[in-house]
Amino acid sequence: MALFLHLRQLEAQPVHISHKVCETRHFAAFKLTGGRKPTEAGIYLWLTGRAAARALPFPIRSKRAGSRGLLRATGAMSLSESANLRRCHLATWQDEQPGGVDEPAVNKNLNPLVDQYPDMSFLNPSEMVMGHIIQNSTRACEHPNPMLDSGCLRANAARHIFWDASQVKAAIVTCGGLCPGLNSIIRGVTKCLRNEYGVREILGVSNGYNGLSDPDKNPPISLTEELVRDIHMKGGSIIKAARGGFDAPKICDNLAKQGINVLFLVGGDGTQFAGNLLFEEARKRNLKVSIVGIPKSIDNDVVLFDRTFGFETAVDAASQVIRNAWVEASSCNRGVGIVKLMGRDSGFVAMHAATAADVVDLCMIPEVTVDLKDVLAHVDAVLAARGYMVIAVAEGAGQEMVSTGKKDATGHTVYGDIGVHLRDTLNAHLKPSGGRTFYIDPSYIIRSVPIIPNDHIYCVRLANDAVHTAMRGYSGVCVGAMHNVICMLPSKLMASGKKKVRQHSSSWQGCVQICNMPRALAGLSE
Repeated sequence: MALFLHLRQLEAQPVHISHKVCETRHFAAFKLTGGRKPTEAGIYLWLTGRAAARALPFPIRSKRAGSRGLLRATGAMSLSESANLRRCHLATWQDEQPGGVDEPAVNKNLNPLVDQYPDMSFLNPSEMVMGHIIQNSTRACEHPNPMLDSGCLRANAARHIFWDASQVKAAIVTCGGLCPGLNSIIRGVTKCLRNEYGVREILGVSNGYNGLSDPDKNPPISLTEELVRDIHMKGGSIIKAARGGFDAPKICDNLAKQGINVLFLVGGDGTQFAGNLLFEEARKRNLKVSIVGIPKSIDNDVVLFDRTFGFETAVDAASQVIRNAWVEASSCNRGVGIVKLMGRDSGFVAMHAATAADVVDLCMIPEVTVDLKDVLAHVDAVLAARGYMVIAVAEGAGQEMVSTGKKDATGHTVYGDIGVHLRDTLNAHLKPSGGRTFYIDPSYIIRSVPIIPNDHIYCVRLANDAVHTAMRGYSGVCVGAMHNVICMLPSKLMASGKKKVRQHSSSWQGCVQICNMPRALAGLSE
């Protein structure tokens, strides 16, 4: 189902169905009046595949039923998981009935931004982002995801909010490994809370979930505007990032003890999965805490959202390293530059870096299985034609060649080193003809670099809208870009899988064409 909402009105108000329905075989269009003439309202709802009222994730008031006649998405009129946010709002989270949130009915506090910027435009709290924007595609990789059928609620500043800003005590935690942009997120959240909502108590939780489970051993720091002013100019996390330490009951005890009622979780799919468990524990206790996740993954493998912060910076850094490998390889007779990049399960960094550098002859990613003899044949062909070659390989690629058969302490597969395997295999293959490889593994360099400007802008957007989402009273949700519009999704969806490169996507097929890879290595037949 495709959903499109064009909302010219920015103020929340009842939306009325005019009952003038235009139907064809492929779509039903309801004109929505907003209480005025349809031509003045500027609101149109387009749905394909089922009745319009069934897909709306917010209450609709019908003229025939009167102002109190609410059409709710329940039973047969079910919502997809993406818009089923009733249990993710602190005013309705004890209600097991599915549906959306009537924010004007439950959010009674005026946003401080209204006084600060009286001319500012605020979103209608029922604004939705389409789940699917491509229609009539024959590519299997572009088939609609059922979880997004009803679209996603937009995350931005609303005129009325749930929290009394003067009563808010906030905290932010960075979990997992390093990623470009962590400091930008910390800075953005702190500045938005302080400058736009007047929140003065903001804690930076040390050492990931360890600092939430045991704050005595890992004391938090007070985040002030002076402290965070220039932290975006350097990589890393000023509050320290760490793995492990999650204990939902202990964390809830400590949140209550410290009086923290707004919590921002910055981390990957594992962090957000744990965040959903924390949300459920708080919900069970009726401990009112807005828990909002900001997904992090240098591999860009978080499902449903367009991209994760830090990814563009990683691609920028990786593409520069690839060009260094090109300099080495092209300055040597029969030289082959090999660059191993991050990407255990998804090849987004390698694919985009290869496309950006535009000097790569072979890109290997985890999603495409290759035969070593085909790799060697391609190397010979490129060297015969040009005299040098460049290979970009994701760390999770080619595991069928280097499988260890081992698991680590957490149960994850221990991957073999495909980069070293390629280096040694190609050196042995090229030595008789006078060739050699130049192997570069820049992994930690890429994740520790300062964020680039365009990526920082994305971090600012995410940080601001995470704060707005929390102040509107949502909990157990994550924020991210959907078609480049920041929206919110239930945190539990982040653990539904990892995003993968789709072999028939325009991005991968474009990479194959730019690298001029042979059919045997392109993976298009898989």
